[in-house]
Amino acid sequence: MTIAKSVYKEIEHIKPGKLFSYQDLDVYAEHSDAVVKAVNRNVSKLGLIKVKKGLFYKAEVGRFGLMAPKESEVIQYFTKRESRTVGYVTGPALYYRWGLTTQVPAEVTVATATSKQEKANLSGLRISTIPARYKGVTNSNIELLQFLDVLNNIERIPDANIDDVSSKLSLRLKQFSHSSIEEMEDIATEAYSERTKALLGTFLEHYLHHFSEKLYRSLNPTSTYYFSYSYKMPNAKKHWHLTFSK
Repeated sequence: MTIAKSVYKEIEHIKPGKLFSYQDLDVYAEHSDAVVKAVNRNVSKLGLIKVKKGLFYKAEVGRFGLMAPKESEVIQYFTKRESRTVGYVTGPALYYRWGLTTQVPAEVTVATATSKQEKANLSGLRISTIPARYKGVTNSNIELLQFLDVLNNIERIPDANIDDVSSKLSLRLKQFSHSSIEEMEDIATEAYSERTKALLGTFLEHYLHHFSEKLYRSLNPTSTYYFSYSYKMPNAKKHWHLTFSK
């Protein structure tokens, strides 16, 4: 069987609306140049829509014409590699999903453990990838990483009330298991900024009455960090060097 025929056969089994790249085709590993040529020369014949260089999906026709991939399919492409989780939704789209802001995001940002940065625009859905701070992304730690990302940007959430954001984050924090809290402490210590570690330590102490020795020891005792809501949190300044005035 020729490389072209192998490519056609693989693409036949890809469901309509699912994004794929050259690398997703089995024969690409050994015949990359031939695969690229076979796809690019036969985009129309194969019923493909080109999103950008090297990224395609099979056209699906609905009642009103060609249908773009579903948002979930697009996000899955950027967050999964084979059956492995490599990324997660973060930024404004996450703030909106968690009810921290009412501002509808213009773009979905995906933090990914891969070094490749990508952008795509499909029927108005703009998506981009950024490097994840923590490279050990798994399906089980996504919410922990998202929580840390929110803490990292807590003062920059658009149209948000810091009191309301803190309250909603406290409810999420209380749902985490003890082992998840320990894992989040480890991740924060390894991959996040000093200020984010101080914020996590403050939230754990204030809302869970848990003093994190690990986070406390990881901070520079001579540094201070700004957080406008810290004046409502006892020990925020004493233990975590947080100040509410710049």
